Amino acid sequence: MILRARHIIFLLTALFVNGLLVAQTRLNRENHDLLPFYFGISIGYNNSNIQSTRAAAFEGQSTFSRVEPHSSNGLALGFVATKRLSDRFEIRTVPKLILGGSKYLSYYYTTDYLQEHPDKKAIEDIKLPANIFSIPLQLKLNSDRINNFRVFMFAGMKYDINLSANSAEYKAAMQLDQNPPPLFRKGDVGYEGGIGFNFYLPFTVISPQIKLSNTLGNSHVRDVENPYSNVMQRFRTQMVVFSVTFEQ
Repeated sequence: MILRARHIIFLLTALFVNGLLVAQTRLNRENHDLLPFYFGISIGYNNSNIQSTRAAAFEGQSTFSRVEPHSSNGLALGFVATKRLSDRFEIRTVPKLILGGSKYLSYYYTTDYLQEHPDKKAIEDIKLPANIFSIPLQLKLNSDRINNFRVFMFAGMKYDINLSANSAEYKAAMQLDQNPPPLFRKGDVGYEGGIGFNFYLPFTVISPQIKLSNTLGNSHVRDVENPYSNVMQRFRTQMVVFSVTFEQ
């Protein structure tokens, strides 16, 4: 994830330099920054990773030697609505649907457990589906416009709705002693922030940007009856998102 983030940062830096070099004297969309409201669409690519914390019960069991989370990638499609507050500040929301962001955990069995269960593999990979509808509220700080180019920063809070969370299916599987993957909460509150660039074209404003986001609290609904859930205390999601918005 860090390597990919570096590539994205390099790309945005190249766009920044290019914007300064090729910015034209003729101004496109001169009245854009005076609009009280403007709208657009957003297309993004994200890389998410689970930050996990073991439960105290992990030390008292002999089934798992460790649990490792893995990162995953997804696509994000959204709608942008921005309200002008002043020459420098704007407030915006970018409700979006994040697809394909499933989470993965690898459970490593202990040597003693494998000796007692020779039919088991040493590692069991578990997939946690996570299609998310995210609703952020961001404060945006704009730099001075240099011809057809501008830099901006933004930060804010978000509320994520996990459309794949299904407690009914989880409970049904537990009643059948199937020990399903750990259950995640339906909703999560988080924070996010990033940097981006406005490129003013004759008919639209294109804005590539990079964003870091984290969920707050604990996304995990711990179940002491489920061995996969009992050994883990806390799950939080960290995400790096590269997106491009097209605004009116």
